[in-house]
Amino acid sequence: MARILFWVVVANLLAILALVLWLPEPMLSPGALMKAHTELAGDCFACHQPLFGSTSQKCTRCHEPDRIGLFTTTGAPIEGKPVGFHQELIDQDCMACHIDHAGPDARRAMGSFSHQLLKPQTREQCGSCHGKPDDSLHRGARDTCSACHSTKAWKPATFEHDRYFLLDRDHDVACDTCHIKDSYQTYSCYGCHEHTPTGIRAEHQEEGIRDFEDCVECHRSADEPEEHGRGGRGDEGDD
Repeated sequence: MARILFWVVVANLLAILALVLWLPEPMLSPGALMKAHTELAGDCFACHQPLFGSTSQKCTRCHEPDRIGLFTTTGAPIEGKPVGFHQELIDQDCMACHIDHAGPDARRAMGSFSHQLLKPQTREQCGSCHGKPDDSLHRGARDTCSACHSTKAWKPATFEHDRYFLLDRDHDVACDTCHIKDSYQTYSCYGCHEHTPTGIRAEHQEEGIRDFEDCVECHRSADEPEEHGRGGRGDEGDD
């Protein structure tokens, strides 16, 4: 009985192997190729190395690394803003990001992209691939993108407001309380505090403080004692 069972298993394995060799695509393919690769349907070995699967060497026969993102495979320049970041990769490992058999939508054939695949000097050059958001906050931003964003995801973003002013106690308010008209490059303290420009000028000049237009230069929070910033007191002691 055991001998019969053994030969039944062997026969089934041989039958499966024969089907794989005879009809490799329906037996092994996980689905239809992406739209750009439909002409390769049925030619598995155009992308796969027997016993080794897909290899980057197969990909680069059609997609030359120094032309990816700049020209199509037919040699035509890519319209719009070309993105040539493939030339900045540490290693041309296509399967680290790309998969196929994902259906007709080519975007679904893109897996996750790790910025660690880029050369170290390229990782901080976000603008070479990503467009800067056109809003008042980003238009005036002087820091690099990494000051608020990570390479894992665009959102959530973090902004260290404490570097400029500590939002403590009564200052934990909505942004537009201090930043008027969606302008994050300017702020006003007069919306809450009973101050007037004239009164502030007189009080600070009386103390010998001449640089008082930027409140947070000295007043960093509601709890800490005021500190004189750059140019805080003028020529203190002068009459």
